[in-house]
Amino acid sequence: MNKKPAYSRNVTEQEWAWTFLGLAVLFGSFVRILPGLLTGFPINDGGMFAVMMRDLRTSSFILPSFTSYNFSEIPFAYPPLGFYIGAFFELIGLSEIHVLIWLPMAFTVATIPAFYLLANELMENRPRAALAAVFFALAPGSYIWLLMGGGLTRSLGMLFLLLAFKFVHKAFRKPAWRSTFLAAFFCSLTVLSHPQSALLLVIGCAVFWLFFGRTRMGTLHAAFIVSGALLLSSPWWGTVIARHGVEVFLSAGQSGELRASLSALLGNLFSRQTILPFSSIFWLLGLGWVFYKRRFDLLMWGFLPYLIDQRSASIMTSFLYPILAAYGFLDVLPAFINFVRLRKWVIQPDAVLFNIHAFSMGLLGITFYLFIECVFHAQIIRTISLTSESIDMMVWVRENTPAESSFLILTGHDDVMTDPVQEWFPALAAHHSATTLQGLEWTLKGDFNLRWAQLAALQSCEELSCVDTWARTMNLTFDRIILDGTKFPTEIFVFAGYEIVFDNGRYVVLK
Repeated sequence: MNKKPAYSRNVTEQEWAWTFLGLAVLFGSFVRILPGLLTGFPINDGGMFAVMMRDLRTSSFILPSFTSYNFSEIPFAYPPLGFYIGAFFELIGLSEIHVLIWLPMAFTVATIPAFYLLANELMENRPRAALAAVFFALAPGSYIWLLMGGGLTRSLGMLFLLLAFKFVHKAFRKPAWRSTFLAAFFCSLTVLSHPQSALLLVIGCAVFWLFFGRTRMGTLHAAFIVSGALLLSSPWWGTVIARHGVEVFLSAGQSGELRASLSALLGNLFSRQTILPFSSIFWLLGLGWVFYKRRFDLLMWGFLPYLIDQRSASIMTSFLYPILAAYGFLDVLPAFINFVRLRKWVIQPDAVLFNIHAFSMGLLGITFYLFIECVFHAQIIRTISLTSESIDMMVWVRENTPAESSFLILTGHDDVMTDPVQEWFPALAAHHSATTLQGLEWTLKGDFNLRWAQLAALQSCEELSCVDTWARTMNLTFDRIILDGTKFPTEIFVFAGYEIVFDNGRYVVLK
């Protein structure tokens, strides 16, 4: 007697999509929360934002004219939405340290479903959007800046940027006032969250209008989106301009890298995020596919920022590459395998493809591999935070030195904008740091990048004469020096007449 075949049921496209979207959200959330569980302090930066939240609470949530950060008369011109949210959570009992640990991670987790919504809008295909969400969620280098203390605004800006792109694209492709209202709303929240996200928003919306909105109705919807976003965000930028003039925004705009760089684009395109470069291979395959399909809207949307602003351009490719990778895996790879097997190009229907056991199991294996890479990456992320020795030094300074003291900080970290000691010192020590650069983008105008380079040269000094030269060049005023004793020999300062007033084995304070 023949045995009755075991029951089997084909996997539907919807089931396949929900499975991989679920994996993207589950695994992506875990690797974004893990660094917060491994460290008890905000990752890398966030000191200036901690002070700005204090300023809001002190002013009863009325936008201050200046921030007290570093006692430098820095205009309170930064987009304030993240500070208001953070200060609100502090009012209900969360400490500022926990705000800067957990809110960036919560916002970063929320970018995963937001990205899926955008990918589904751009690709008009749920399975491909779900797979793109997997590649987005499990790209180790793409979310590190969002998890830091400064991610309070960066992650919020990215979250609203994704939602704004989704509804702007929809408003142009299928004009409807509901989409247009939502587009204006999320555009305004993007503007109120982060300056780089606001710039990318302008670039991306212009691309979408160019490809989909150049009709009378599309232009009408575009005008409504622009005017609505400006109106809703005007209480912030209108107040800042009334107090400080438009120059404060022009100054901040000069702190980026406003130049075209094809080499940066090529370097980013061929970068490898993981040891086994699955994602890179798939997005390069997908790049050929979108050229073949003439999806030049995607290419211009993702790559145009490299011709305008180097500093924020990689954010856009962090959106584009997962979409390309999904096309590469679901469209190009199966056709290539069939060509190798059958010597002809055969593109199988999705319903058949999703029920090929080896295909789905291979993708699951790649997903687990990317997850493991992200878990190991979390161990690296946790190391770029303040150490107990640096916090100990700052607490001592706050409690044992005159309030009017000014400090020159030498850590040997040549990029002062990513040096947690430089940024957190004014927040935790409550004293002025002559070498802290954060916030000066709002005041130095075109000299910001010059000061950045000069401070890098100062941190590279090996002799006291070099330190003195750069301090005079930048006209830095200070009466105390802080050294990282593992990077600078204390003896050369003692021989020159400085007195050691604090030493915890890592950091030395000299008077």
